[in-house]
Amino acid sequence: MMVVKLLISSLVVIASLGGSLRAQSASRPTHSPASGPQQGEHDWLSQAKQAEAAGNFSRAAECYVSYLRVHPQEAEVYQRLGLVYYLSNRFQEALPVLERALKLNRAQWGSALYLGVCYYRLGQFKKALGPLRSALQMKPGIPDGYFWLGSTLLALGQTEDAIAQLQKVAPESPVGLEASGLLVRAYREAAENYYRRVQKVDPDSYRVHQLEAENLIWTERGHKAVSEYRKALAQQPRLEDAHRMLGDLYWRQHEPDTARQEYEAELRVEPLSDMANLRLGQYWLSNTDVSRAAEYLEFALGLNPDLSEASRDLGKIWLVRGDPAKAEGFLKTAVQQNPDDPLVHRYLADLYRATSREDLFTKEQALFEKLSGASEKKQQ
Repeated sequence: MMVVKLLISSLVVIASLGGSLRAQSASRPTHSPASGPQQGEHDWLSQAKQAEAAGNFSRAAECYVSYLRVHPQEAEVYQRLGLVYYLSNRFQEALPVLERALKLNRAQWGSALYLGVCYYRLGQFKKALGPLRSALQMKPGIPDGYFWLGSTLLALGQTEDAIAQLQKVAPESPVGLEASGLLVRAYREAAENYYRRVQKVDPDSYRVHQLEAENLIWTERGHKAVSEYRKALAQQPRLEDAHRMLGDLYWRQHEPDTARQEYEAELRVEPLSDMANLRLGQYWLSNTDVSRAAEYLEFALGLNPDLSEASRDLGKIWLVRGDPAKAEGFLKTAVQQNPDDPLVHRYLADLYRATSREDLFTKEQALFEKLSGASEKKQQ
């Protein structure tokens, strides 16, 4: 899937490079049959264009090569030949062609970009850096330039520089999703590099145990992370966020009473932990202690107004208390913050049914059932 998306992105970029070539082709004089052998020379560009449109890149390359035999100084055509070689995965053949295009016209950012990409595809990462940086100097802001430069730096182990480039890729660009995926990998590699540095300085420090625990959670080995957090807390009892992370582990393991103890311990260390307050509010709500739940949830929401779960659960509390108007305000805030949360639609359905708004009840109930089904499939 990633290869397909990158190919689509390449086609979008390449399409933007075709304007000058089309104009160049259109400006050439047409010849009558009486022109003899010269007629074929000027027809090569139109034939190449037709072959490209049909996806026949081998034929397009043949046409460009034939044209360049007669017109060896035309940088645009060399660039186009290099691009069809690239699209045909003929990366080695593309290199001298794109280099020739740049020699004839140093301002061709497309030639520089795909020269760098071809070097990357061939595993020659150091050689890719120069052309990719040149492309971005000539054409600042091209997402593909940042993506491929970031990919190259990551391949060379220059993680932090790679992150800086990948962060410049707009999420909505054709390579946005792939850049985000590489960022996850880059952040993880950076974290592991720092972990090794800390470990080297003091392999048994509380910080090493904390970082190891976080890495175990990252790799979905949360059951092993518990002992690492315990070791860290044994050395540093007031280590912020450790009890909260332990609470989250127990919460996900459906051990709410043990989780509550950890969240309460976290608040003794850091009273302003929004997540610890949120989870304690949810714990007491599940135990039908509405007043205590509201106290924690309201405090959590005051610390972090973007906590959609706090707004959602306060909406439920006001439903229980018999104040649908106040409940509706919290629930509408929650649904704006997280429209994919099934529970907020369930509570809204309950609200609309209680206030005799059947059309809205039907809509929210349908959303709840749809999102609940999607959530169950995702967990499977």
